[in-house]
Amino acid sequence: MTSFQIVVDCANPDPLARFWAAALGYVLEPAPDGYDGWDAYWRAVGVPEDELGQGEDCIVDPTGAGPRIWFQEVPEPKT
Repeated sequence: MTSFQIVVDCANPDPLARFWAAALGYVLEPAPDGYDGWDAYWRAVGVPEDELGQGEDCIVDPTGAGPRIWFQEVPEPKT
């Protein structure tokens, strides 16, 4: 089995992740066990505070059949 991730560059990941999760029947990716959310996890692994709080940015297929989709925040505009 081949697994892969789709990455979408964007300015504001949270609304795109929520839209595409609903449109595709996906769910927002849950944080790892033992963490209240992704920011708590990223703090625990040493990510700087100024890189946190951007909202949800990953969605997953609840059946495990489809790829993970990451909406990556980038500074340059996209069309």
